[in-house]
Amino acid sequence: MLDSINRTPELAEFIIQGVNKDGETFRPSNWGERLSDMLSTTGKDGRIVFSSYLRPMVIQGIPSVVVRFSLEKADPHSFDLVMQFIAANHLKVRAGRNREDAGATGLFPTRNMERRSLNN
Repeated sequence: MLDSINRTPELAEFIIQGVNKDGETFRPSNWGERLSDMLSTTGKDGRIVFSSYLRPMVIQGIPSVVVRFSLEKADPHSFDLVMQFIAANHLKVRAGRNREDAGATGLFPTRNMERRSLNN
């Protein structure tokens, strides 16, 4: 699964793309939110707060999930579940951002860490 990614210490994350190896769009359309929900919490306002380890995004028009490599050490069971999901659904993966661009805060970023100030 991750064999196609040159996994260097500088690489902070990988991206699961909502496309299978045959190029077909993966369904259901909210698969990213469903997968990311396993590490999410509910904020004080009742909204879902996705973990910094696993979060849904649309990247270049493709529904995707960004996964931090640090999840593998912080929560091995969840990382294994993500790997099983990728394999079972034959999804494409690609390298994400490096540590500097991703704003990584060390080897084990805090779960649900907000990078915004309260004034924004």
